[in-house]
Amino acid sequence: MTNKVYSVYKDLPSWAKGVVVIGGIAIVYFTAKSILKRVKLTAETKKEREAIKTQEDEIKNEQNTGAKATFPESQYKTWATQIKNQYDGCDGSFGRPILQFIPPTWMFNTMWSNSGALTANIFFKLKNNVDFLKLSTAFGVATYDQCGLSWMTGNFTGNLQSAIVDELDENERKSLNDILKKNGITYNV
Repeated sequence: MTNKVYSVYKDLPSWAKGVVVIGGIAIVYFTAKSILKRVKLTAETKKEREAIKTQEDEIKNEQNTGAKATFPESQYKTWATQIKNQYDGCDGSFGRPILQFIPPTWMFNTMWSNSGALTANIFFKLKNNVDFLKLSTAFGVATYDQCGLSWMTGNFTGNLQSAIVDELDENERKSLNDILKKNGITYNV
């Protein structure tokens, strides 16, 4: 079989040999790149799942000290789903002030994207560490399309904190952390 393939290759014109060699290199490159991406994603997903497990343990510790969730479990799941749905695809709304959502102390702090505004509105409702942890564990490890063209930009997979880092700019994240701090929450995004 190998001799047949070589004899066919040997009989090709030189330009066709070049195409075959370059095509072979391209196939090897893209296959290797795909395998490495999958291995990296698997390792990152494992790390993200471990973070969720740690947060579940932190919820128990907080509850052992008397802290309680402010909302029913279904509310955290609803908020997590809203965040996932908002982060899926492109958010071309940067540079828009969000005066109608943010109290005066934050209204000039940043220009909010739709994703940032939704997240901020949810964070304003969180009252303690248990609330934040419940939201984060309800989010879990999610996969969503980063900008509507997954074949170009790829999908994102991660927990709430890493999704916020991926989706929102530095000013939005700083403002979210200010909201959390004002509400007595010791976690940051």
